[in-house]
Amino acid sequence: MQVGLIGAGNIAQIMHLPYLVEIPETEVAAIADPGTNVVEELGDRYDIPGRYTNSDDLIAEEAESLDGVVIATPMHTHAETAITALEADLHTFVEKPVAVTPEDAADVVAAADDTDAVCMIGYMKRYDPSYKRFAEELENAESIDLITNTVIPPDVGSVIGEVYDNIPADLDDEFLQASGEQRAAQLQAAIGTDDETLTRAYGYHLESICHDVNALRGLFGEVTAIDHVDVFNGWQYLTAQLRYEGDRRCTLQSGATERKWYDERIRVDAPEGSYALEFSNAFIKNTPTEIKIKRGGTEEIEESRQTPSHEESFKLELEYFVECAEGREEVLTGPREAKRDVELIADLIRAHDGRDPVGSY
Repeated sequence: MQVGLIGAGNIAQIMHLPYLVEIPETEVAAIADPGTNVVEELGDRYDIPGRYTNSDDLIAEEAESLDGVVIATPMHTHAETAITALEADLHTFVEKPVAVTPEDAADVVAAADDTDAVCMIGYMKRYDPSYKRFAEELENAESIDLITNTVIPPDVGSVIGEVYDNIPADLDDEFLQASGEQRAAQLQAAIGTDDETLTRAYGYHLESICHDVNALRGLFGEVTAIDHVDVFNGWQYLTAQLRYEGDRRCTLQSGATERKWYDERIRVDAPEGSYALEFSNAFIKNTPTEIKIKRGGTEEIEESRQTPSHEESFKLELEYFVECAEGREEVLTGPREAKRDVELIADLIRAHDGRDPVGSY
């Protein structure tokens, strides 16, 4: 499978590009990034013949020879780039979130519906062997009393800097300003306000919790109601009370810190005990996700811990994308549910601000 990589920032350099080179069925034939220095150095390092500083140029000039693209650009460019690739009938893997605005997410859904090409969103946690085992364990729960999801990542930049020697892009101030203005305009359009604090809150929490919102969707189905939302400590913290199918209650907690340790977990409390899925640092390769189960509690307590696999979920999702492109699997994390994720997170901010939702619950 001939693949083009669009966007060569941190996650592409750490995960996508090395694994695309490693997977036997894929060959990276082209790369695009606005940083010329990144394109040239990675092109030399991985022997990539097609080199571009513009994604549209890569798609236009390589579409006939490529089978698909992997899009790892900044989130405010995901939708436009994905639509261009799908219109060229290229199998398209796009990093989460699928878009910043629900309207742009809907446009990606429409573009995917108009082609036979695969469109898959990069929710790598859904491909984690521990997540799959956790879902199986939850089937043993008699009923569910409470779901709690906590997402408080570390200072990602400092962690990456200590572990990897990534290539920073040399970008001029004019480009960065234009990109920032495009991002801000989309954030404001999604939440219906230009309030600086809420705009920043939406930008951060959209990028931070969309993985978890999708993981919860895979476990518990659709959100049926947003009962309460609070945004506090400026833009840094968000809490929400949600209801899922079957009137299952969920407390969602999202925050931003400068610390270097990772705190991302899903916990389910049931009458007979608790089930917890504790994610490791997503930017450190092959660190396993752990399952913790406690049963009992009134007289005896039975505790167990499981680490089903050290396989890297970023690699597993790319392998699954290849299988979908080759017709051996059906898309698991497609644009339609990714659109619902964007709607939900936008509606968390809109609910806090007293605005009508864009999604239906």
